[in-house]
Amino acid sequence: MRLLFAFFAAGGVSLALFFAMYSMVSGTADLKKERTESTFLDFVRAKQDTKTQLKERRKKEPPKPKKPQLPKTSVNQQNVNMQKLPFTMPDVQTDLELSNQSFLGDAAVGMGFGDSDVIPLVRQNPVYPEKAKRRKIEGYVTARLQINADGTVDDVEIIDAQPRGVFEREARRALFKYKFKPRLQDGQPVPQVATQTLEFKLSGR
Repeated sequence: MRLLFAFFAAGGVSLALFFAMYSMVSGTADLKKERTESTFLDFVRAKQDTKTQLKERRKKEPPKPKKPQLPKTSVNQQNVNMQKLPFTMPDVQTDLELSNQSFLGDAAVGMGFGDSDVIPLVRQNPVYPEKAKRRKIEGYVTARLQINADGTVDDVEIIDAQPRGVFEREARRALFKYKFKPRLQDGQPVPQVATQTLEFKLSGR
């Protein structure tokens, strides 16, 4: 009799524990479901709110400022007065002054004939030697010229130079480039002889 009572009592306790555990498990599942649904709803609402805010922000963007238009300046070509600037050529001075003594007017000095003057048609100024220029040396060269029948110079003979060995070479180079008016004898051009002196002077002295 006691064993039967104990068996029924144990069965009732087991049933009670089973129902209690079932109710707890089902309640927890319902709570998780409610939380999940609530979180999903909140996420959907937040997403919709974000889209709404983005749309509102896009709609409320301020208009882009217009570029300011610069005033157009018109130039009237007829009203522009062009000033004519005076153009002056600079006065160029060289540090070389060549004083050519005149040829002896009587050609008989070199050839014994005196019926014609020696007339230069082309003159060439000699180059002032750099060494003499640096040392500020001045001087002269006298040469005897053998002139061909056509007026060109055939030979240059230095007969005097001061100082010696300074200006002779440049004087010879220049005198060989001279050209003279041909001397006529009986209507025919003939050779002639003349002397020429070239003076080398520095400016400002």
